[in-house]
Amino acid sequence: MNRFATCALGLASIVACTSTPAHAQLAIDRLWIDFEPGATNRADVVIRNESKDRYYITVNPVEIVEPGTDSESRVQTADPEQLGLLVSPNRLIVEPGGMRSIRVVSLNEALTSDRVYRVKVTPQVGQIDAADVQGDAKGVSVKLLTAYDLLVTARPPKPKAEIVNSRVGDTLTLRNAGNTNVLLFEGRACPQGIKPQVPDTGKAAVAPTNGCVDLGARRLYPGNIWSTDVPAGTARLYFKQRTSAAADPKEIEFAW
Repeated sequence: MNRFATCALGLASIVACTSTPAHAQLAIDRLWIDFEPGATNRADVVIRNESKDRYYITVNPVEIVEPGTDSESRVQTADPEQLGLLVSPNRLIVEPGGMRSIRVVSLNEALTSDRVYRVKVTPQVGQIDAADVQGDAKGVSVKLLTAYDLLVTARPPKPKAEIVNSRVGDTLTLRNAGNTNVLLFEGRACPQGIKPQVPDTGKAAVAPTNGCVDLGARRLYPGNIWSTDVPAGTARLYFKQRTSAAADPKEIEFAW
């Protein structure tokens, strides 16, 4: 079984001037589904109910149009052929301690660039009983549930992410001139001859040292442009990149 990503679902009972805390959990085994060329066109997402409640799950797929831009939008269609993605079932019930799976199938063929989707997995519960209270006090129970938003990418037959960098003054610009998305993370801009400090495995990341500046992380879809300011004197750019959900991170370096 893959490692599950767990979402804590807060349950608060407000009774007069007292409160009764409780917790519930819904776990999911993946948050990123990547349909690469030559691989299978289907994937199963496993949901596990670790609470004492019965969950009613709704599943809603949408296509992300112009992802990563100011014009990004979500487009929903009831026709899987038009959407290019089949998700089944759209509704399911997960009993306490139980597990169910959602099948996601890519219907895309001969793409020239990525198609990007989000699949929203939303849990709901039935009526919640308020805790017993004494006298005239009234009990109210509120359950807050958090939905998952799975990323699904369908890639072209020959995917290639091509990161082009340029710098004007103190402004650094990265552009993906390729036909598929790439995740850039642990970005560092450093002076000439300096490499960023790398934290030990399993320990919290350390702050940039020796004049290096943290650039954070960004997913660049085809055509995306990312501009950020860097300090004067910066001469090297370091990133880790991940080109697919199954790929190991790769270190990349740019120089000016």
